[in-house]
Amino acid sequence: MSKSPNIESDSETKRFEVSLQTRNFEIELFWKRSLFFWGFIASAFIGFANLFDKNFYLSIIIANFGFICSLCWTLVNRGSKFWQENWESKVADKELSKYSKLFTEIEPVQNKFPLLQARKYSVSKLAIGLSDYVVILWAGIIIFSVCFSKEFIYLHKELIVMFFSIFTLVYAAYMIIFGRTSKD
Repeated sequence: MSKSPNIESDSETKRFEVSLQTRNFEIELFWKRSLFFWGFIASAFIGFANLFDKNFYLSIIIANFGFICSLCWTLVNRGSKFWQENWESKVADKELSKYSKLFTEIEPVQNKFPLLQARKYSVSKLAIGLSDYVVILWAGIIIFSVCFSKEFIYLHKELIVMFFSIFTLVYAAYMIIFGRTSKD
């Protein structure tokens, strides 16, 4: 028994609406997640700066924490972008048959003074780029602080800092390898 055209149309409309709502929800979550990570990252920057002259070893541990938070942030950004694009594809597929390119067709940029004119930048790609930069910044802070500090000359505490820094790098590799979404 075949479905009537009206039931198929209602089903397609519902799938389109759910896809569009889920896409919008993914975009909202993208920014909420970024704000969540920025709280930890900003706290780590403040803690590192305040402790560097007072307790070098604790400041390095905090820098490692900032590095891991930043790495998780950049990976979460990529995961969010994946799901956003997944739902955008579903919206585009349903839209072609139903709404005649309402969401997928891009209108021309309004003619304004060149410095004030809109540009076709991906806001999420820029956020991913920023999160990558913060990861690199933390890695540089850790390497520079450990390798060029007067405190590093003293023998017995530096091994702990070096071990923790190596652990951070191994953990970062672990997150990169196993932090991906599974096919299931």
